[in-house]
Amino acid sequence: MEKDMKFSAEESAAARRLGISERFFRLLRMRGIKEEEMQAFLHPSLSDLTSPFDIRGMKAAADRVRLAMERGEKILVFGDYDCDGICAISILMLALRGRADADYFIPNRQTDGYGMNVASLERIIAHRRPDLVITVDCGITAVKEAEFLKSQGIDLIVTDHHEPQSELPDCIVVDAKIDKTGFYDLCGAGVALKLTQALFGGEYEKYLDICAIATIADVVPLVGDNRIIAYHGLKKCVASPRRGVKMLSGSEKLSSQDVMFRLAPRINAAGRLGSAMKAVGLFLDEDYFMLKSLAEELERDNTRRQEICEQVVADAKRALRGIDFDRTRIIVLHDPKWEGGVLGIAAARLVEEFKCPAVLFSGDGEEYKGSARSVKNVNVFELLSRHSELYTTFGGHAQAAGVGLLAENFERFAQELVADVAENYPPEEFLPHDDDALPLGVDEDFLSLARELELLEPTGYGNPKPEFVLEEEGIRFERIGFGPHVKYAGGGLELMGFSRFSSLVGTTEGRTAFEFSLGVGCFRNRLYAQGVLKSVTARTVKIDDAHARMMCMHQLGCTGKGRVEPVTLKQAAEWAAQPFGTAFVVFSRRGHERLLADVPGCASLPVFVGAQKWLNPASCVVFAPSAGFDFSYFKRVVAADAPLSESYLPHIAEDMCPCFTLYGDEAQPPCITDAKVRAAFVAFDTMARRGERVRTPQDLANAVRAAAKLSAEEYELSVLILQNLGLISVSDRGIITVSRHKTELERSAYYVNARHDR
Repeated sequence: MEKDMKFSAEESAAARRLGISERFFRLLRMRGIKEEEMQAFLHPSLSDLTSPFDIRGMKAAADRVRLAMERGEKILVFGDYDCDGICAISILMLALRGRADADYFIPNRQTDGYGMNVASLERIIAHRRPDLVITVDCGITAVKEAEFLKSQGIDLIVTDHHEPQSELPDCIVVDAKIDKTGFYDLCGAGVALKLTQALFGGEYEKYLDICAIATIADVVPLVGDNRIIAYHGLKKCVASPRRGVKMLSGSEKLSSQDVMFRLAPRINAAGRLGSAMKAVGLFLDEDYFMLKSLAEELERDNTRRQEICEQVVADAKRALRGIDFDRTRIIVLHDPKWEGGVLGIAAARLVEEFKCPAVLFSGDGEEYKGSARSVKNVNVFELLSRHSELYTTFGGHAQAAGVGLLAENFERFAQELVADVAENYPPEEFLPHDDDALPLGVDEDFLSLARELELLEPTGYGNPKPEFVLEEEGIRFERIGFGPHVKYAGGGLELMGFSRFSSLVGTTEGRTAFEFSLGVGCFRNRLYAQGVLKSVTARTVKIDDAHARMMCMHQLGCTGKGRVEPVTLKQAAEWAAQPFGTAFVVFSRRGHERLLADVPGCASLPVFVGAQKWLNPASCVVFAPSAGFDFSYFKRVVAADAPLSESYLPHIAEDMCPCFTLYGDEAQPPCITDAKVRAAFVAFDTMARRGERVRTPQDLANAVRAAAKLSAEEYELSVLILQNLGLISVSDRGIITVSRHKTELERSAYYVNARHDR
């Protein structure tokens, strides 16, 4: 990352020539875009698309399709069951409509598996008897299937974008990955669009919107032809949206983020949970009621898919507890209960959170089927290719792959992959970092930059939405209403922090790095720069003890009984030198300073305030970890300070991972009495009876503290106790609700773990 905030004369001159800011010029250059390429990148033109005939086999494929149209032959388009395959089929079917006797087939994920197989082809021949089969988004490994079709007198054209293997099917093959000439990172629908262009010239522009959806959904790099297709395709989605797409997306506009997180998952859901054949109707049908019914069905499928995927991710996270990242830097898991259709999504979630490749398998018979996803530094196709003798099926590309293997080979496969990654990829490749974030200063013209960033759209893989880092002292966050979200507004920037950043309220004294994405917000016709927090890392910690204690109040709700062992400074120093496995925990500024003095190696570790940035257990220092901080994936927690509750460290040791104490400091709980808690309850009850509605949490705190004569610490603890007992609640709108049922204060762990004088 370029840490220098100043711009060179060369950068300034180049930015002026291009009519962009110096900051934006630097961002483009960091992405490897040369000055002479920037105009074309920022203003994509269809005239810059590479020729479809740059791909070997394209002319032969186009000639064979034309011959089939002239002869009136039956054509069958055979596609994959994901969004890319569905879009590719739709493009060819629309292009051939009225010109050829064409039909399509998509295998059922559960009964047919991925790609072509002889059994499926036998059923197709029995019912339809095509003269020509065209594959889209699959077929590059269909060697046996090509032989079978040839034996039946049926011609085959393979159009695919996956990596070829040692033997190609004996037929016309169109896959830019074979020779890697021209632009070769197309998705399956991109190859289908190129075939349409080869057949019908400029008519391909009619289908740019469909191809854009597939291009974004299939996570191919949004550069070159893909960027041009996505850019103009999304414009077409807005200018003249297809009725089915509009119904399913529920939006007049469609951004790359809408495609990735709303539209594509719904299209994918059909193939993941059953048959994807119906999803093609989204693009081919025009009938309003049929499309409405289809959109509702896909929405139901997607809701069910989300529930199943969440369960797979939760199961995988449980299975990963205790994983040794010093030895194991790839996730390989199998569970016979998992639904095969969601494994790719679940693997991608694990990659995002653990920052390492993931391969998930399902199946309870002789064969397991798996999906792999990877980080940008590990080409998962190349990695898996080195062990291909174990597979029954295999295919994919750099970031994603599918694999099948016999159950008896699973353990060997897992061991070989773990050893391969350990041997060929250094640990540093899997240490999360923010080196791709561009540094900004508080005097930045954030709104101008945010508006300029819109030139990068569509963003996605290969052209990610930029992230920025702002390092500053004294930035303080306020709570948004009574919910868990927080906000900072100042210097022309509004920073939003959702749920996991709730502990940031009033705690960011010291020099802190805020990593965030940036966009344009609008409120009452006023445009402003809005950032969404990704992480918060402390460079220096200057949080005073009063704030630190407030951040640690949740500890009083813990009831753990695990064993906490002492550890020496020498051992702690050895752990601090290891890249993974140790979280050093402090609860006060004094404790942090002492740790740095006694264990100097901790000075080079990232410091997280409250919330964690990822689940990857890279060694770190955690200042006042939040209630939701998950230590389960660390080898150990080393407490270098006195917690508020004597049960907090035993709670970590019992529920998450081994826990050690460096100094053996005794817990320092706050004091509370029955009378103080009861006074707080009376104050809340009085306000509730009056029907008072408070505007902010601070207004509520001031009112209750004044009425009950409480210190800030007594107020916070009283609220936790009363909420824990179900006696009070405050809605997001500031409306107080009180339950007057009788209960004992001792039923609250918060009360029991605090020092109190009854």
